This record gives sequence, C-alpha cells and structure tokens, in this order.
Amino acid sequence: MAATIETAIGPVPASSLGFTLSHEHVLTFQGNDLTHYPWMFNWPRMREVAIEELKALKAIGVDSIIALETPDLSRHAAFVVDVATEANYPVVMATGIWRDVPRSFGVRDIDASADIFVREIEVGIDDTGRKAGVIKVANDENEFTPAHQNVLRAAARACNRTGTPISTHHWAVGKQGLEQIRIFKEEGVQLDRVCIGHSSDTDDVAYLEEMLNMGVFLSLDHYTLNPNNRRPWQERNKTVEALVAKGWAHRLMLGHDGHATQALAADLNEWPNGVGPRGSMTVVTKVAIPGLLADGVTQGQIDQMMIEAPRRFLSGED
Repeated sequence: MAATIETAIGPVPASSLGFTLSHEHVLTFQGNDLTHYPWMFNWPRMREVAIEELKALKAIGVDSIIALETPDLSRHAAFVVDVATEANYPVVMATGIWRDVPRSFGVRDIDASADIFVREIEVGIDDTGRKAGVIKVANDENEFTPAHQNVLRAAARACNRTGTPISTHHWAVGKQGLEQIRIFKEEGVQLDRVCIGHSSDTDDVAYLEEMLNMGVFLSLDHYTLNPNNRRPWQERNKTVEALVAKGWAHRLMLGHDGHATQALAADLNEWPNGVGPRGSMTVVTKVAIPGLLADGVTQGQIDQMMIEAPRRFLSGED
C-alpha cells in the first residue's frame, strides 16, 4: 500500500508531494504570544499574505513545504490549517519542541513527553483534526541542557513508536549534529528517520559526510539573499555541490527556514521598514538551483534533493 503523508489539508499520497522545501514555516514569531495574546496581531492581513505566499510558491513549482513551527516557536495550528486549506497547499506540520524548552519538559517523565508528541501524530494538533507529519527538535550553542536532552529522547521514542521522522535545528559550526545523532542512536532510532537541519551553515564537508555515513538526511537550508546571513547562497551552493559530487544527492534536502507570513501588530497593515515575509521561500527555486545547474549539478540530482529525498524522509519508503 502506498504511503500517505499527514498535512494541514489532510493526508496526501507521498508520491504527490512533488518539489518539497525541507525546513520552512507558515507563521513565525518568538514565543507563543500568538496563542495567548491574539488581540495583539492583525490576523486578517497575516492570513491574506500567507495565502498569497503559498499560492505563489505553487505557481513557481514548489509543491509542498515541511513547516517546523513548535509550541515554543509560535505554532498556531488553526491558522496553518486555515491558510493551507484556502490555498489548497500541502503543509507538513510538526510536533516537538524548539530551543525554548518549557520547564515541564525538564521535570516530566521522558515517556510522558513522548506521549504528547505521539498524540499530535496519531490524534491531531490542538482541536484541528490535522496530524503532525514530522517531529521537530533543536539544539544551539550551549543548549544541551538536561531539558534539551529530554526533548531529544522524547522525540526519539515518539519516532520509534510511530515511524514519524525527526527534523532538527542544530549549530553546525559546533558540530552538534554528532551529539544529536549519539542520543538518537542510544534511543534506538533508525537513522534514516532523522534529518539534521541547518547543515549548510558550515563548509566542513568532512563533518557533513561523517553524519551522512551514519545514515541521516541533511537539510541544507538558510538560503537567503540577505547580505547579513551567516553564509551567502553562493557558499551554500559550494557545500551542496561538494556533497553531490561525493554521491550524496539522494540524502540531501534544500530549504530556507523562511515563512509565508510573520506576526504583524494589530495597529499595522504592513511590516515596518519594508521587512516582511514575501519571497523568503523562493531563493532555492529562483537563485540557488539555477546556480547549481550552471555549475554542473544535473537536473536528475536536483530532483533527488527536491523530490525524492523529502518523499523518502517523510514516508520511510525507498
């Protein structure tokens, strides 16, 4: 029986996901004010822009996204379901926890935390009836506290119980992916159910290949045209090209860590100083991939990274 993937518009055949961005967001904001203080935000405008952006992605050939909001990173499942349904756009939603681990995850039994993730995978997120298709976890510099480790272990146990894959945020310069993988291995996770995110934040190809040899996928994301970004897109492409040349296209995925919309204050109708959400998920399609093709990466290798690898990561199928 062909695999299906849970999305904000309901389950869809894995084969229909098409060109998929590996690490994105629908609505971003620090913390969970969106849930607790909804009067602070211009919801109609945020909704309008999010729908426009998802439709624009479809128009340029981006068929689906993996959206990695978590409760501590502004997740608002009802909003995501609403805009994805209106745009008729498959958004893979996440359970899990990001960097700002709630205190409860530091004191709760690890299996009880895994139960939370499993419920969002098997029953649904909030009261939307839509289920998580991926588990998000995160570690950054100096963020392997006991609470962070508990979240990793809870995610691992939820993955083992449900087969749902894990996608991570990690500090690539500090090689933290190795510690994430160590914990997942201790928990018995099948490593082809794991994607180590933000991996193109480093040019250390040997480190990236060390993780690939362990069996994980890599998300090579943070693509942006922002000149203040940690690495320009050209350098990120060089990392992708080096790994493709070593035969790893089947285990690589590309993305931005972009968003369809951002939180907007209730008394505003546009984002201040020209800062806003538009186009943050188009750089891979419009800039990076043409650059890769010009440098000799084949269309077949692009398809492996943008179509086949996301399908296999999410579904667990070959």
